[in-house]
Amino acid sequence: MAVSELSPQLRLLLANSPDAPSLPHLLQSVDHFVSECSRSTESDSGALLHQLEDDLQGIYHEVIDHSLLSHVKAFLSVLFHLRPILPPSSIISTWFDLVLRPALREPKLPAEAVDHAKELIIAALNPGAPKDDAGEGGPDPDREKKQDKIRDFRRRLMDLYLLDAHNESSGDDVLEWAELDDAQKERKACWKANLEDVLVRVGLQRPQDLLTELYHCFASPSSRLQLLILLNAYTSQPDFSLHAAILASHPLIHSLLNCLIFDNSSTECTVGITVLTKLLPLFAVKACEDLKRLLPSLYVVLARIVCWETRQPYTLPDLASEATRSRDPNILLEPVVDDKRDEFASDNSNRLHVRSELEWARLDKTFTGTASSAPPRQQYFAYLYFLFPCNTIRFLRGPVSYLTERDLESPYTVSWEDALDDDKIRSTSESLLRGHSLHPLLIWRDASEELSQPDFWAKYDVPRIVTECTMLDVRSASLGVREQVLANASTLSSGMVFNRPSDPPVQPASLSSSTQSGSSLAIAHLEPVSSSRLRISLQEMISTSIALKSGLDVEVVDFPASVAWPAILGDHGARPHSPSRSTASASIRSASPEVTRQHELDEGIPSHVALAIAGLQREVLMLRSELNFELWMARENVKHIGRLYQDRVLSRTAEMERQGLHNRLREYKGEVYRLNKDLKEQKEQAQNVRIQYADWNKKLQDKIKEFRHEKNSWQTEAAALRAADKEAKATFAAQSKLLTDANRQVFELQTKIKENAHKVDRLRDYERQIDQLIKLQRLWEIDVQKLNDQTESLQIYASRYKKMEVRLAAYEATQVELENKARSQRQTIQSLEARLSITKKQLNVSRKATPQKDLAAYRDEAKQLLEINSRLREENSEVREEMEEMKAMVELLKGQVSGRQGVVSDPRASPFLGPALGLP
Repeated sequence: MAVSELSPQLRLLLANSPDAPSLPHLLQSVDHFVSECSRSTESDSGALLHQLEDDLQGIYHEVIDHSLLSHVKAFLSVLFHLRPILPPSSIISTWFDLVLRPALREPKLPAEAVDHAKELIIAALNPGAPKDDAGEGGPDPDREKKQDKIRDFRRRLMDLYLLDAHNESSGDDVLEWAELDDAQKERKACWKANLEDVLVRVGLQRPQDLLTELYHCFASPSSRLQLLILLNAYTSQPDFSLHAAILASHPLIHSLLNCLIFDNSSTECTVGITVLTKLLPLFAVKACEDLKRLLPSLYVVLARIVCWETRQPYTLPDLASEATRSRDPNILLEPVVDDKRDEFASDNSNRLHVRSELEWARLDKTFTGTASSAPPRQQYFAYLYFLFPCNTIRFLRGPVSYLTERDLESPYTVSWEDALDDDKIRSTSESLLRGHSLHPLLIWRDASEELSQPDFWAKYDVPRIVTECTMLDVRSASLGVREQVLANASTLSSGMVFNRPSDPPVQPASLSSSTQSGSSLAIAHLEPVSSSRLRISLQEMISTSIALKSGLDVEVVDFPASVAWPAILGDHGARPHSPSRSTASASIRSASPEVTRQHELDEGIPSHVALAIAGLQREVLMLRSELNFELWMARENVKHIGRLYQDRVLSRTAEMERQGLHNRLREYKGEVYRLNKDLKEQKEQAQNVRIQYADWNKKLQDKIKEFRHEKNSWQTEAAALRAADKEAKATFAAQSKLLTDANRQVFELQTKIKENAHKVDRLRDYERQIDQLIKLQRLWEIDVQKLNDQTESLQIYASRYKKMEVRLAAYEATQVELENKARSQRQTIQSLEARLSITKKQLNVSRKATPQKDLAAYRDEAKQLLEINSRLREENSEVREEMEEMKAMVELLKGQVSGRQGVVSDPRASPFLGPALGLP
């Protein structure tokens, strides 16, 4: 279909004309146009595509109503079907800002249209997209420019995600978010979610490109938390495991480790630890060697988070109380001088300086004015302890000596001895060691063998590693053992009622995760049943989960005592009376001088509201990070549960097969008994057959003796015949030898005849050359005569020339004699050939006769032939000498004539004299 037909149809469709085709029919026409462009030449398809883009831009500006989502959906569908022939440069320069970017910001746009927009962006970011690169015939000179444009577009998407999308870690963005209405909030949330989804999809298709962009953006401290959130979403994808090895060898992993080693933001470290914890089992399965190479740095991160101490915030006095005392509240907002003790309350790495060659800008705080909690360390330690138990214990026993043995250079300006406190690391890690069971490899291996020998988890998958790491926790292990004991007891007890509690045992909530994240929101109501067991209403948990996932308005009827946000955001004039609420309020009212003055004076927002927003902001990020990690853990556990269920089904099948084999064994035993009975009968029959065989064998032995006597007589006769045959063969051999000698002599004679044949041919050549010389001589005489007639001065020498002619006639007579002599010799040769033919005939006749009788005559005749041949050779040499003398005389004559008469050509230049006179 031509462009002139496609564009009007799209206009009619967008204008809702009665003659407009349906959208599926239009998309089929677009597919047909794409196939035609693919089959056409590059120049023709480029012209058609350029014309179509101009028409589409005109349609977009003139016809499309942006308030109608159906128009945007139809236009995106057309662009999506044109994707195979649209160059990335067109999508980047034209359609991204015009169509795709507004589509990603629209929350009410159908999901199909949003997917089309995302696919178009991903196609533009793919360097191997059609119609963009040069053909296969040769390199495209503009390819580098196109690649740079694609890289700039990828960097632009990353900048939009970091700078344009809503940033939960930015106080300004949160305050701006609070002032927006619901529609604007929905647009911002949709824009960020779509950008994140596009970047994640690009990372799954082009992991190297996305990781490189993340690596370059990590240089900015303000963007690291957003990058870690994006990396957390990227690593949570199920398909990320296919690209885990690329991240393990990419420089981005070192930037992630530097964040956890150098930066002081607990929020950033919490998200980073979550990402790194998810990467450990993936690296163990996909990039084991890279994981071992990173092991010392991972232990440095462990030491950092184990020794992490919370930052105690400064507490602002209550504004309402101070106002009641007739004091100016603005005086309380003056900058507070930092307490020198604060730097000793933080972890040791906060006071250490990074080496300058690392070029790392440290991030101190993400949320200013809120209390910080230590990053979660339980899961991170469990994964390291499961994968490398011996090295983990070796590091905790002596961190400095371990890092020194592994030749890990200190990233600080001081050595490891000054940077790490061994006693503090051992004391703080004691609770982690007590909370985990003993790893069996601690008994079987040491630290060096663990890194050199094959890994015990080499054949494990990621879900199994995650589950095994979880079971190292003593609480999980105790629950597993309890369930196993109950299952075994219920299986073994037949006919007896096993008294089990009414509610299944539930693992207590992890105190470490709740306290470390700073959130203590309760999801289900817990009722203490005993000192060691909690009762949880499963129905309430299910109802709450369904209500939260449904997206409906949920009214919270009970707030935990630890959540003090309503008291802060409400009437701050009433002071809380409960200790828990007082503590929470004091924690939220703490702030740094910069934040309080900025929000109180510049924007007019009360300080307690700003602090509450900052605290809620950090709480949301922590809960979201924890939720992503729990979802990832749940997904991996579900995979492992599915594999265990499959193994259980297989074990049941194996049990059924075993029972079938047992029944079949019983049948085989009965069959064996029957076969043994038949065997006994067969043995009796075989005994009778053996007796009959002995009689038959005796008869056969007698026959064999007779046959042996007959054979001996035959052998004697054969020996006599063999001797006679040997004598006959000897006679035949002697006769064959004589015949061979005769054949050899005949062959020698034939060879000599062939040798003389070419000499006879040369004599004929000589005669032909002599004739040519005579003709040349006659021509030469005619030419000389003409010259003498034309020149009067040569008339004087006419008489002398006549004398020369007389002498030449004499020479001709001599030559005639030589010709006669040669003719006679030819006759002689012919006679010899006749005799030779007669000799051959006689030889053929003699072959039939006895060789001994005619051998003497043959030798005499051969001797005569040799004498004749020698005589012919002598005569041939005499003829050659005479020819040479004649040649010399002719040359002398030519010299005399050339010296006196002049114009005579050089004999060596004549084409006939050379071969004619070149006698051997």
